[in-house]
Amino acid sequence: MYECVGLNKKNLVYFKSLNERKNEFNSLNEDFFETYNNCNFAQQIFLRRRVKLLRINSKYIGYIWSNTNDKDICSINAINVLKVLGSIKIHMLYKLLIDTLKNKSVINYLCESNDYNYEILKNIGFNKKEGTLILYSNISKESLEYFDNGFEFQNLKIGKDEAKRCQIQNEIFKDDNRIPLNIEDIYFDQIQSYYFDRGSIFLKKDGEYIGYGQIIIEDGIPTIVNFGILKEYRGNGYSKVLLSHLLKIIKFNGFDIVKIKVKSTNVPAINLYEKLGFYKKNEVYMWELKR
Repeated sequence: MYECVGLNKKNLVYFKSLNERKNEFNSLNEDFFETYNNCNFAQQIFLRRRVKLLRINSKYIGYIWSNTNDKDICSINAINVLKVLGSIKIHMLYKLLIDTLKNKSVINYLCESNDYNYEILKNIGFNKKEGTLILYSNISKESLEYFDNGFEFQNLKIGKDEAKRCQIQNEIFKDDNRIPLNIEDIYFDQIQSYYFDRGSIFLKKDGEYIGYGQIIIEDGIPTIVNFGILKEYRGNGYSKVLLSHLLKIIKFNGFDIVKIKVKSTNVPAINLYEKLGFYKKNEVYMWELKR
């Protein structure tokens, strides 16, 4: 018989084994013990209350770890059920865990696709919301274009250009739902291990700043982020100019593979990246279940 039980000190050892296999369902599942081991005694008690384990007889086969952000919104930090033999469909086991969460709430879960997890979420009743596509390119196989015609590529000078970067990024990504950057955010970015000081580039045309793009290094792979053109200059092919220059920097520094992330709804950007040799490798979506 399947049942969901709370996490306690007695079954913590079984949960550790399940946590080690968290990425089997979703590579974005969070590591419970990275948080737990840095908490004091009282905080650990609170965290254990946020976990439910799924077991059959005395064998633990799954878990869910969640947070309630406010009275009506619940976020799943991690969920996974081991593949077991039996007549019950796997999505029903996930549903048993989901059913332990608060009724009359909205449940959110950030998930990177694999061969089966999206189908399970759909079968439970989740709906796909805002998404991000992850595209890759092997630039060793691509011939990169060169542009002049009044374009200038200016590397950000640390200690001098932070305010300009802050201003341009806020203009490019202006949105009612986005909190604007401040200069402290830029300074913080520059001291992170992923920061690549040769990869923060302003695009200028005829002396005017018209765009910005950045290369960071994630797990040894160059990744293009914070990429965009100011609104009044869009539609003129300037994105291709800036992207081509960033790819040249990456290639010049000895890298063959490059990654870029883009919103699934940004069709013009996706078309541009595909024209320059990028291909979709994976996708990440926020899923929502209203109960």
